[in-house]
Amino acid sequence: MSQASVCRVCGAAESALFAHKDGYDFARCGQCGFVYLDPMPSPTDLAALYDGGSGGGISIDAYPKADSRLRRARIRALRFVHHFRGRDALDIGCGGGFMTEAMGGFGARAVGVDIDRQAIAYASRRFPRRRFFDQNFDDFAANDLTFDFVHASEVMEHVPDIGQFMTVLARITRPGGRVFITTPDIGHRRVPSDVTAWDMLSPPTHVQFFDRTTIAMLFERHGFRLRRRFFKLKPGLQVLAERV
Repeated sequence: MSQASVCRVCGAAESALFAHKDGYDFARCGQCGFVYLDPMPSPTDLAALYDGGSGGGISIDAYPKADSRLRRARIRALRFVHHFRGRDALDIGCGGGFMTEAMGGFGARAVGVDIDRQAIAYASRRFPRRRFFDQNFDDFAANDLTFDFVHASEVMEHVPDIGQFMTVLARITRPGGRVFITTPDIGHRRVPSDVTAWDMLSPPTHVQFFDRTTIAMLFERHGFRLRRRFFKLKPGLQVLAERV
């Protein structure tokens, strides 16, 4: 059994083939139901997919649907303004910096981090009042910055070592701080019965999937308490957690 076959959520070494797609195998933990690629691509291999390779019309001067992204970011930021106004806030996987700018506009000392150099170049030029880091999450943690509010939208499904990600997340979130995450929900009733037909099952960019149970287990294992789940019509998890 490969090292990746040890469940990163519950620690069980008990898994079975869950699905095969595009030449990749997904395993499912026999204890908690966590679904993940096995073998897991290396962090170096996955970083090569994003580091400076975003394409899709992104440049220092342009970002697709930039104005609508900023509007949506401001709407979302309003939901959490009482958690970050006058405080330190971070957007992990910040892309073009829209959520960072939205939180900063509502009174946060806002920071963004992303491994996509093109996206960070755009964000730094478009929003010069905000602070952006072109770093992976582990290297970012070495800056010894801590935050009262952390936003990470559609990030966790891309992370090859979710245990390390959560360890760093706990390190940079201050006690009593809040973390808001979004990620696909493989347990949602609208996931197709033939899971390989689900567009979110897209290896190797999406390497793991959570449901309501496994996301709660993961956060609790790493020193967080789930405070709220948000209802989604589409197969997605939205969770607000507190660092305890």
